[in-house]
Amino acid sequence: MSARGADEIKVIDNQSVAVQQIDSIFADMDVPGHPGAALLVIEQGEVVYQRGYGLANLETNQPITADSSFYLASVSKQFTALVVMLLAEQGALRYDDPLHKYFPQFPQWGAGVTVRHLIHHTSGLPEYFPLFSPNLEAKTVPEWTRDVQGITSLAAVQRVMQEHSLLSPVGEKYLYCKTGYVLLSLIVEAISGQPYAAFLKNRIFDPLGMKHTLVYDDSHPAPHKLAQGYIEQPDEFGHGKFLRWEYPLLTAGDGGMFSTLDDLFLWDQALNTEKLVSAVALQQAFIAGVTNDGTSTHYGFGWMTNVFEGKHHVAHGGSLGAYNNYVIRFLDTQRTIIVLTNYRGSPGPRIRAHQVADVLFSD
Repeated sequence: MSARGADEIKVIDNQSVAVQQIDSIFADMDVPGHPGAALLVIEQGEVVYQRGYGLANLETNQPITADSSFYLASVSKQFTALVVMLLAEQGALRYDDPLHKYFPQFPQWGAGVTVRHLIHHTSGLPEYFPLFSPNLEAKTVPEWTRDVQGITSLAAVQRVMQEHSLLSPVGEKYLYCKTGYVLLSLIVEAISGQPYAAFLKNRIFDPLGMKHTLVYDDSHPAPHKLAQGYIEQPDEFGHGKFLRWEYPLLTAGDGGMFSTLDDLFLWDQALNTEKLVSAVALQQAFIAGVTNDGTSTHYGFGWMTNVFEGKHHVAHGGSLGAYNNYVIRFLDTQRTIIVLTNYRGSPGPRIRAHQVADVLFSD
């Protein structure tokens, strides 16, 4: 898959009109000297369309390809939820286990929080990010990047433990919370006796053949053929200028993963099988949780469930710094669209993915 290699484009029935329509969605990225996106469309186990738009590296003019690595950000949460499901199916944990079972040192104000609350974002726990970078919304990307440089999962949790209360009572409302998924990764470590990165490699990546997927940790592994991240800032003349952005964190569970389209294809296909967990167990990943009063959270196990009206689907985005990504899976028809980007352009990957769906899957 090259930036413009038409002979490498895979399209069912050679739908040239559809090719033109899809490429027009990404035309603003597919220009000289511009970071861009990787697109993968899957239907019932077959690649319908895949292509790279723009550059993985502006300095070397390297195009984005199917094996370019992108930082996944919150798309990583679906992997975290899956390994928790794997441990639950083996009887190593229960979804209703209290947080204090694994973190007895956690302050008493966290009493009542369970593994299920962490998964469904109903724990009420404070977010760790703003605790390291106050006034986050007012800061530039370089400013908050410096604030969170090198933060580990344990450091993030220890900082949250210095707070004095939950943001809302346990189970009362849905509050999207990265802290909960960091805690889940540490629970996986506590149960397995392995570093989280090693556990995912041994139980998910290697069995599926995902050779170029990794969890970034304090060993500082080098992502395979990295699609370098860029942030756009105006120069002194007001013109857009792309600046390199380096991923700063050492946290996992809420993010921390790098992967490629080739590997994510293998992951997507595994979710249609029982290679990792049983079909019965996996089905709950795609069902929304509820709050104490029965209100839907519209969030399952690492998947959002209320994004594309009228379709039985799950989806999740992920963005941090230069990277912005989106995955949507139409469950009844086994169709998936993945968009990974190495800069925060507008429109974002969610809108572009939905536009691709409208072109190919209007039925």
